[in-house]
Amino acid sequence: MALLCAGCGSLLETDQPPSTSYVLAPAPAASTGTTRSEADLSIGRPDLAPGLDTERIAVLKGRQLDYYRGAQWGGRTVEVIQTLLVDSFEDQQLFRSVTAEQSRVASEYVLDISVRDLQAEYASDNGAPTAHVTILGRLIRVVDRQLVDTFSATAQSRASDNRMGAVAAAFETAAHKVVLELAQKIATAIAGDAEKLQAAGGKESG
Repeated sequence: MALLCAGCGSLLETDQPPSTSYVLAPAPAASTGTTRSEADLSIGRPDLAPGLDTERIAVLKGRQLDYYRGAQWGGRTVEVIQTLLVDSFEDQQLFRSVTAEQSRVASEYVLDISVRDLQAEYASDNGAPTAHVTILGRLIRVVDRQLVDTFSATAQSRASDNRMGAVAAAFETAAHKVVLELAQKIATAIAGDAEKLQAAGGKESG
């Protein structure tokens, strides 16, 4: 793809339809041994910050939000992020199963998601942008709708070049850091909650 210009003017929104779609591959499976939970986890459809609920790839320069021209995600952001989380969490083998909430598979926990950042940010030097990803999560125990814990993870990754392919790669790098951090935090929280419930059950039977 041709080099994006130094300023944002020609790479942002135009009337031309997007010509190239980009996807975020799942985060690689953990290479070290991890403790597997026997819990089933569902991941809800994310809530998105204003301006992100679109197929377009967002760009932020200062406080101006715009979109790349000639490029888009492979689906709406809500679908891209939910699929990324489900596939990445499943590949980590930290849970018995991981499904999208709308699949209606019974699960013990559901993760509500909010996406605060998913944009390429340009500094004043107009060089290669930095991909910024921030995801917030709320872990809920399904049986009593009890909030177990809240989480946040954020990451930034500088693109190696001011080209769309490099920008997409930077998004994937940042997104992988975020989902892997969330997966570990959620697995730890579920393990702690299971121990708490087991202890409470023991006291009641005693």
